[in-house]
Amino acid sequence: MKLMKHVPIKTSLLFLIILILLNISYYIHSKELLNENQREKMTLLFNSIKTNIEQTAEGEKFVEDMIGHNLQTAAIAAKMRLNPDINQIDNKELVELKKIIGVDEITLFVQSGDDIIGAKSSDPKEINVSAKGWDTIFVAFKQLFNMEEVNVGMGQTLTHFWSGPIDTATTNPEQLNKWGYYYDGTTNYLINPFVHDTSFRNYQQITGIEDVIKKLIKDNQETALEVSVLNTDKFLERKHPVINQAPSNWFSEREVLFGTYRFRDPEEKKYAETALALDKTVFYQTESQGKSITKSFTPLHIDNMKYSGYATIPLIQITSDNTEIDKIINQQLWKTIWFMGSCTLVALAIMAATLWIFKRNKELALQDVQEAYVGNIETLFQSVREQRHDFINHIQTIHAFLALKHYDDLQKYTNDLVGEIRVINELININDPALIALMQAKITQAESLDILCEYEFKHMDELRLSPIRATDIVKILSNLIDNAFDAVMEIEHENRIVEVMGSIYNNQVQFIVRNTGPEIPEALRIKMFESGFSTKSGGGNSGLGLHIVKQLVIRYKGSIQVMSEEGSTEFIVLIPILKTS
Repeated sequence: MKLMKHVPIKTSLLFLIILILLNISYYIHSKELLNENQREKMTLLFNSIKTNIEQTAEGEKFVEDMIGHNLQTAAIAAKMRLNPDINQIDNKELVELKKIIGVDEITLFVQSGDDIIGAKSSDPKEINVSAKGWDTIFVAFKQLFNMEEVNVGMGQTLTHFWSGPIDTATTNPEQLNKWGYYYDGTTNYLINPFVHDTSFRNYQQITGIEDVIKKLIKDNQETALEVSVLNTDKFLERKHPVINQAPSNWFSEREVLFGTYRFRDPEEKKYAETALALDKTVFYQTESQGKSITKSFTPLHIDNMKYSGYATIPLIQITSDNTEIDKIINQQLWKTIWFMGSCTLVALAIMAATLWIFKRNKELALQDVQEAYVGNIETLFQSVREQRHDFINHIQTIHAFLALKHYDDLQKYTNDLVGEIRVINELININDPALIALMQAKITQAESLDILCEYEFKHMDELRLSPIRATDIVKILSNLIDNAFDAVMEIEHENRIVEVMGSIYNNQVQFIVRNTGPEIPEALRIKMFESGFSTKSGGGNSGLGLHIVKQLVIRYKGSIQVMSEEGSTEFIVLIPILKTS
């Protein structure tokens, strides 16, 4: 119970909240991984469907083109047997002719005002039929009658000939036909032989797109509930500005071109529009017919599946069942709950043990602090006694000089004493322990080398707020100062001057090390930062000092400049600092 009194309630609650959030994140991440895996499977399935459809569509196009060539040949054969004047031809003649040239029916079209109508035909239903409402086909008729090459963005164009894709017959909505249209200007009518699509539709059922979709769904039952190729314009209810709208019962006007589409949802058109706009696959999850499903829409770029020149490219729609994913997710959820509970119990046990150890260590630390405090007080008293002893010695010495009336010696003694105090005070004013230690060492070294070393530092207390390590500051300055000492050792004693300056302004620390001496040639200034380069004779110099400085400055994204002229050389280092508070 005593231990529970010391349990930090807020910390414990925060820990539990973090643990719960971590487990929820783990659960969500696992679910996303499974969904991503499902999307990858759907993408693979789409690629397989796309490849198969492309290959199959190419095969279908080849077969359709062959039929188109045969229809052109049949039209030319019909022209050779028929009178060039439509008025000299009767329908019975066309009935006999269709058997000879090997087509199911043949119709002759003539221009009538702003319309083009079937004037003669082997099929009575085709007589007097108007082409004005046949949309793209009507445009192709006009181009043929104008002796132009047909260019309507679809179908098969040959010399004086055009054939559209297999589509519904206007005169018989239950029938699909492949038509060919021929006009070379030698007749006053357009020849239209056509064949029923019975053999072609049999080909499609055996090796065509419908068969491909059925096989892929059968082989990927765990991924695909259904696959469909959608006529985008019908699916999205797009109304194109055309003069001659195609009849709604035509094959080209149906919504689902291939496959089935039963799993509908209210958001489908929005995602279909997005897929077309981005020209890439769009996935989304929804509910349909009591199932949790994932759907995708992907643009399908196959030109020969277009039924009009202005039509939008079709979409492949894939519906995937999420039942298995939801089952795995629910299992994962229970595992996560058990895992979270176990971790919570273990964490509470660890927390209790940690609190006990912390309390024990706190007591031991308090004891150590008390002992250290007593020791520090004793050290402080000892320091005060030593300073008192030195102070007494200085007073006695000053008294002796006064008693002996050695005023000159007294003045010299007090000047030295004041100088020591001034130097100590100036070093303390640097406000950075590392720089104080460095400059004290370098001043001592300069005195031993008979070098006048002057320094000035401003705002160095701000260094502790920067990310620059104190050891790196010492490396940069000590190498530059050593380099300056080496340079002035080559000139007379009275001219040996080294100046060290440091300041912080505009979030930059600037160090300047200046020394007297001859000018450094331009060629040497370029090489002096290279590793191992040195102008000093003998083996005592490694040539690494300035190279180390350069690397440290680069590490902190700073810059270093060398300015040299006769009598003076200075190195300027600028390093940006970011204050943390």
